[in-house]
Amino acid sequence: MKYYHSPDDLADAARHLRNKNLALLPRKRGLIDSVIDRLTLALNRARELAFARRGFKLVVSEQIVEYPMVLRNLRPDDRSILDFGGYESVLPLQLSALGYQVTVLDQRRYPFQHPNLTVVCRDLFDPAFSMERQYDLVLSISTVEHLGLGGYNDIRQADADRRGVERLWGLVRPGGRLMVSVPAGRPAVQRSYRVYNQQRIDEVFPAGAVVHWFCKDGREGVWALSSAVAVGELIYDEPDGTMPAQAVAFIICRKAPGPQHDPS
Repeated sequence: MKYYHSPDDLADAARHLRNKNLALLPRKRGLIDSVIDRLTLALNRARELAFARRGFKLVVSEQIVEYPMVLRNLRPDDRSILDFGGYESVLPLQLSALGYQVTVLDQRRYPFQHPNLTVVCRDLFDPAFSMERQYDLVLSISTVEHLGLGGYNDIRQADADRRGVERLWGLVRPGGRLMVSVPAGRPAVQRSYRVYNQQRIDEVFPAGAVVHWFCKDGREGVWALSSAVAVGELIYDEPDGTMPAQAVAFIICRKAPGPQHDPS
């Protein structure tokens, strides 16, 4: 099963490629802006026709299930949230707009601001790394699998995913949780990411983690709930392609509560 029925549907799908969460608009419109708008409209229409005529395929990334899983699993006491690796994501803005106190931790500086948003530009593996507080919820969406592989100008190091999770776990307050998503399938290390099955998840994440599995049938397939068994031996069609993941594990780890935790 695919997300579209015909080439015409695929052409219409091209209208959704731009990020509708954000728009860059001129403060004052002039003649050049009108010309650019007309040229952009003409180019977009030409691109849509090209998609219909040249046999393009539609690939939907794992983000289609990751963000909803975060929102579905939020709790009333998740007042403070740390998003590790959120530089390319609008999820911190979404959570800030919903009233959560959000901190983005990334070695690249998060480019947005909000009254409920704090940005910490720091390397998780810096020997001097420390945070002054613990959080109700620590998130890491599609980031842990990249640690230590050098794909984001980070230092190459063995077992960096496990070591990174240990550091993130230390930032979770007693009774709090860690939520992480990673590509799932037969364990492998590709050019800049890792793929995880249940065994590797058990090796990297704290004991007792709850894992939700999602999978699609081929790169053009439809995302749906799956299982560890169904995903465990999956080999990706194009492991080095754009948006290669064909399965994802969404992992939730809960830390034991402390003796006198005050959620305030």
